[in-house]
Parts: sequence; structure tokens; C-alpha cells
Amino acid sequence: MLMGIRFQALPTPEQRLTLSQWIGCARVIWNAKCDEHRYYTTFARKYLPVGTYAPVDQKYSQFKDKELTPWLSQCPSQILRNSAVNWYKTYNNFIKGKCGKPRRKKKHDNISIHLTRELFEFQLYPDGVTRLFIGTKSNNIGFLVLKTHRKFKEPKSIRVKKKNGRYWVSFCYDDPIDESELKTKQEHLDVLQTRTTQELETWSKP
Repeated sequence: MLMGIRFQALPTPEQRLTLSQWIGCARVIWNAKCDEHRYYTTFARKYLPVGTYAPVDQKYSQFKDKELTPWLSQCPSQILRNSAVNWYKTYNNFIKGKCGKPRRKKKHDNISIHLTRELFEFQLYPDGVTRLFIGTKSNNIGFLVLKTHRKFKEPKSIRVKKKNGRYWVSFCYDDPIDESELKTKQEHLDVLQTRTTQELETWSKP
């Protein structure tokens, strides 16, 4: 069974700065892919034969330039790659009618980066605190402290999100729970209907 979980992260000021820079670089790649596709689509519509479509790919190296975008070289290339891949997957889902068309992302306080397995590692320290190493060996922010409130299995990817000045780490992982043993919605409803109003009000309180 696939389980979702979210932990609050407690980055240092230096880690906050680097994470913000990495998030900004991922946003630049996403927006560049949106702009690139819009340009190619307009060109194909005006100058190419009918039925010719703009290329859709997950390339990103064309946006790295020593003079125009030198800051992109300071970000782990895997983060830039993940942003381009996510744009590619989103566009394909749009073609299939599963979601809306990928749009440019604005610079605001509700942003995130997608980190795949080579970019993080969970470690449990003797003091009982779980710390998360983020980055590569040569380009990293070190260990990020997390407020863990439950046990979990290490995932294949995570998302680090900044919202309202706070940082969160969220991910999904496989749990060995057998879904066939779980109660259905109707079974839950049948149990709730047998409870008194006072019991339901007590359960709803934080």
C-alpha cells in the first residue's frame, strides 16, 4: 500500500539560502521549457507544413550558459534534470487529458524541488534524531534536521517544499499493509452510525 507522509524541516540560515537558490534554478528550467515549447509551437504553426508539431523532450543543457545563466552551474545537475523531466511528464499527461497544460511558475513562497534517490539519504543518529543528507558529495547542504513523528521506509524520491517561511519534506513509500484487510468506506460509515453524538464530537477534537 502506498503511504504519503510529510515532515517539517529545520534548515540553518545557510541551508535556507542554498535551498532557495536550488528551488529558483529548478523554476528557471521549468519556465524555460514552457517558453521553448511556446516558441517552437508558434514557429511550426507559421512556417512548417500542416501536421508538423513542435518537439517535446526533456533536454535542459541548452539553457546552461556561462555568460547568461552562470548560476545554473552552481546547482546539482540532477535537480535541473528532474525539473525538465517533470515538465515533460506533465506535458504528456496534458496530451492524454489527465491534467492542464504546464504553465510558467511565478516566484512566490509556495515552491519546491524534486529530489531523486542520488540526491538524498536518511540517517538515524544515536540521539534519536533523523537527519536528511541532501545533495551530492561535491555539492550539498549537509544534514537537514527533520521533525519526524512516525516511522517510515526510505522512498525513491522526495520533495522539499517552502511554504509560509517554513520548509517541509514530503514523499510516498510502500507499506506492507494488505489493502484487502482494510475496512471499506461503507464499513466505516456503519460503525460511525452506531456512535452517539458525544462520542463523535470527542473524536473530532484535536
